[in-house]
Amino acid sequence: MSETSTGVLAAPARRRARAAGWRPDEMLRFGSLLAVFAAWQASGLFLNRIFISTPSIVARDFVGLVAAGTLPRAFLQSAFEMALGFSVAATLGITLGVLMGRINLLERTLDPFVNFFNATPTIALLPLMEIWFGIGFWARISFIVVISLWTMLINTLSGVRNVSRQYAEVGAAFGLSPFEATRQIFLPAAVPYILAGARLALAQAGVGMILSGQEIGEAGLGGLTENYGSYFQTGHLIAAIVSSTALVMLAFWLLRRTQARLFPWIAATSAGRR
Repeated sequence: MSETSTGVLAAPARRRARAAGWRPDEMLRFGSLLAVFAAWQASGLFLNRIFISTPSIVARDFVGLVAAGTLPRAFLQSAFEMALGFSVAATLGITLGVLMGRINLLERTLDPFVNFFNATPTIALLPLMEIWFGIGFWARISFIVVISLWTMLINTLSGVRNVSRQYAEVGAAFGLSPFEATRQIFLPAAVPYILAGARLALAQAGVGMILSGQEIGEAGLGGLTENYGSYFQTGHLIAAIVSSTALVMLAFWLLRRTQARLFPWIAATSAGRR
């Protein structure tokens, strides 16, 4: 059979697959997920459940935690703390990044401190947060801010610094003041950098949310993972881990929706497609 006739015969099959709502890449992803879950479920036949639970047990434990209200309470608490900490970090990071990018003296003054704190292993600051703010809510918020601030600041600074000089010259030709040039030229041009930094900072805020919950008061989803891991409740532990991953993925989705609504032009750029 010739290559042409084979292609003609395969075309109706492709059309049927598209009509059924399945594309080859979607079928491949679904098949790979199905294979992983099948292998995971089969592992329960010969592995101790303390080391790895099975999907069916995790699903049962997940439903039990939701029905008891334990998981929803921890999820909402962690979501609030993560959102608040990230919002503070984004506000401070964008503001300082823009100011440092526009004021050379301020950048030269603050650059050593930014480099120092960005290079500091953030987890080492957890005990310091506890000393300063106690074992509670504000210590966890502060840690989330600290762990995600520097990415926002550095990305914003890079975005402002990489604005084409021609844009600045056009603004000067139209008589824009430094504030007007910042608002109308430099800040919009830096938006792709800011959004890229926001994606990275959200992931860091998720890590900070878990770490602070584990180490400061055992609160939220981090507290659940710490508690269940200590008592070898593997099914409950994996359910809490999946919930924390779902929380960060939800934050990513909200960020993409916000980007699509407020900055639709970025969707056509490489930064918007990442």
